[in-house]
Parts: sequence; structure tokens; C-alpha cells
Amino acid sequence: MSPPGDRERLDRYLAAFLAESRRRHAANPHVRPTFDRAAEFVLNGGKRLRPRLALASYRILTDGAQPPPRAVWRAAASLELFHAFMLAHDDLIDNSLTRRDRPTLHEAIRRDARWDDTDGRKRSADLGLIAGDLLCALGMRLLGRSGLDDAAMGRAHRLIADMLLETGVGEALDVLYGDCPLGGLNEGQILDAYLGKTARYSVSGPLVLGASLAGADGSICKAIGKFGDLLGLGFQIQNDLDALTGADPRDECPDLDGGKRTWILWTAYDRLGDAGRHAMQAALTAPIGPARRSVLLDLIAESGALAECRDRLASLRREAVSALSSAPLDSTRRRAFLGLVAMIPQWGGRHCPPTKKNGS
Repeated sequence: MSPPGDRERLDRYLAAFLAESRRRHAANPHVRPTFDRAAEFVLNGGKRLRPRLALASYRILTDGAQPPPRAVWRAAASLELFHAFMLAHDDLIDNSLTRRDRPTLHEAIRRDARWDDTDGRKRSADLGLIAGDLLCALGMRLLGRSGLDDAAMGRAHRLIADMLLETGVGEALDVLYGDCPLGGLNEGQILDAYLGKTARYSVSGPLVLGASLAGADGSICKAIGKFGDLLGLGFQIQNDLDALTGADPRDECPDLDGGKRTWILWTAYDRLGDAGRHAMQAALTAPIGPARRSVLLDLIAESGALAECRDRLASLRREAVSALSSAPLDSTRRRAFLGLVAMIPQWGGRHCPPTKKNGS
């Protein structure tokens, strides 16, 4: 359901659209370098996971009888522009300098202009923020010019608007929870943030978009959305696990360094005794560096949270299969949706490097 050529075809649509948008909207020589960096940020790297999931869902529910029409390809491609918009802002929130083994968008802008002083770094961060906004607007522009009929466009617009709103709320929770004591949070709060910031826009949103464009009814879209939510939760938890697997305290670890209230960190705190919880809270207030990372990694290992994480992933897989089993789908389509698990990097057997900077 995801032919090897999908990535290349999506890139052709994106490249042509960005080139046309550049001619129309970035003629000003002051704006053009920022626009070009934003376009490069989209086209260089990434797996096109979200548009490929949308296309795969469309193919499954139309039985692959005909190739997806051009309008569906363009609507799916818009998901990559929304993804790039979120990555650009996420890197600013985390003050990250690299993404996919390249400079982040705001850092690339800074290097181009050779702004090394405080004012220059502030200006590059400002332009990185604006470039992210431009990518969001470009996503809406591509969707609006996709060629979908009015009914399909209305459904797609509602789905994507809801998806972006939920992602924003999830990202806000991710930031706000950083100030909360671990003992003041519960598992449901952590998972709600995961649903918003990752699951909806990375997995369930694209799957439901593809289903909607295929004309699936509400009951099918609802079941596929539940299936995607569970896979998306697993995607984020597995990503957290990968970030800690084999981690060296001497290396940067964005989640630990930022004190992110990840499911693994919360689970470790929940399983530790009073002494371990006190040690974890003390470590989270210590200066960032190898000593702090070493303490936190040791406490997480001591708690048994990593093994519990693997058990939870297995449980999420079972729940996802169960959600799909109750969907009004025939066995062939059900098997095809289950096969999409292999497309999700962490869940498909392809281990990602232990860093959040994969930007799937």
C-alpha cells in the first residue's frame, strides 16, 4: 500500500509547489533567503511518513483499483508542510541546533547571515519562527489548491484544522508540564499530551484524512482514528525509549536535559521508593551535564521503567489490533491496515538513533 516511488513523487509535488510559491510570494530579495531555507528544510530529509500513511489509507479503502488522483496526492503532500512547520517551532522551543544531522531552520538562517552576537541570534530565532508560520500557510495554500471537490475539501479542511489545534494543545501541555512536580502528574495527563502532540498529527490524522478522501463513512473513520491513536502513542513511547537505549551520559540527551515529563520518566518516578524519588527530583534541579544524566539514567534503570515501557508497547499493539477488529472492514482491508505498522519507523523494526532529531 506504500510503493517505493511514493517518496519521490511526493517530493516532486512539493518541489514544484514551493518553486511556484517562491515566484509568487518571495520575489523580495530580503525575504527570499528565509523562504529558500524553509523550502530546503522541507525537501532535505524526512521519510514523508504522514503523507504516505494518508495515501496508504486511501488505497486500502479504494482497494487500490486506481492510482490516487492528483488532488489526493497534493492534499497528502500538504501534511509534510504542516509537519515542517511544527518541527521548526519545536526546535525553537528546545533551543536545538541540529535536525536530521543538519542545522535546524533557525540555525541555518543564522549561519547564512553570520549573525554571531546576541542580537543576531535573536533575529535568526525570530526569522525561524516566521519561517515556521510561512510553512503552515504554505500547507493551507497547497491543500486549498489541491483540486479536491467542495465536499472533500470541506472534510479535509475540518480534519486538518482539528489536527493542528490538537497538536498545539499537546505541545502547550508538553511545555507546561515541565514546571510540574512529577508527583503532581498522573499517567492520563502524560498520555493526553502524547495524543495531542504526536499521535493525532503523525498517525491517526493522516490515516483518517486518507479514509475521508476515499469516501469512508463515519464509523470506519472513527475506528481507524482509534487504531491510529494507539499506534501514535506507541510511536511516541518507543521514541522516548530509543532516546535512552544505550545513552551515554557524556552526550546530550534532549529529553533528560530539558527535564521533559516523558512517560518513561514519570513511570520511573512512580515506581521508585521515597529515596529514589527524592534523588530524581534533586537531579532534575541540578546543572545539565554528564553527572545529572548519569544519575537520571541510573534511577530509570533501577526503577524497572524500561521493562514496563516494553510491556506497555506490547499492550498498545494488542489494543490497536482490537480496535481494528471491531471496525466495519472486511478481512483484506483489516490486514492491510495492520500492515501499515511496518511504515512507522520505531514500530516497524528499524531502530532510529537515540535522539529526537530524526524528524520522521
